[in-house]
Amino acid sequence: MSQGLPELEFNRGEAFLRMDEAIAQTIEGLPDFPGFQDRTTLKLDCSEEGRESYEINYTFPEETIGSDLVTKEYFTVLKEHWSSLGWEIHGERDDVDGNIADIQATRPDGVNIWYSNMLGQAVIHAQVACVEAEGDPVCGPPLGGVTPENDHTKYCTLETPDDSTSETAEAIAPFGGTTAADVPGAAPWARGPEDPESPMSDPYADQL
Repeated sequence: MSQGLPELEFNRGEAFLRMDEAIAQTIEGLPDFPGFQDRTTLKLDCSEEGRESYEINYTFPEETIGSDLVTKEYFTVLKEHWSSLGWEIHGERDDVDGNIADIQATRPDGVNIWYSNMLGQAVIHAQVACVEAEGDPVCGPPLGGVTPENDHTKYCTLETPDDSTSETAEAIAPFGGTTAADVPGAAPWARGPEDPESPMSDPYADQL
């Protein structure tokens, strides 16, 4: 693996479950969590042959955008919460008005987690860089009350609760009663291999 890339202890088969697990751990620390609107997945470029990079995005409901809770409080809360979990905080960036626009953290296993409030969307992302392309990519059930019609898991096979033995699936239970806004469609700014000019930052841009 190229110098600078994290050494990952898992392959593609576990990647999406690990990312969802990181997001489940993240929302456990959020007060008055409103649930999520939708879930999308992306496949990103990796310069290493035989390896692939992926991302999961969970978008907050449209009615929460602009609230102090998601635009201000959550940045402060997550900085403390991620640190308490032993994750490395990095990538903090302000918008043109001097407000925090995004903040990131990396788990010890190499999963990168990222909270952003930009372009009219509040999103929690989870990313893995250059995992070995082995194993069938599996996604657990969506977190935060995302309904089936708003679950856009393009690059993985959905695992049903009855089939799942992962802790990620079990972590959904606390939010089972949450009803997210029913607004179909993926986050319009979500970047993928076909959208290299997206204004959103990529924490692995200098490594892939």
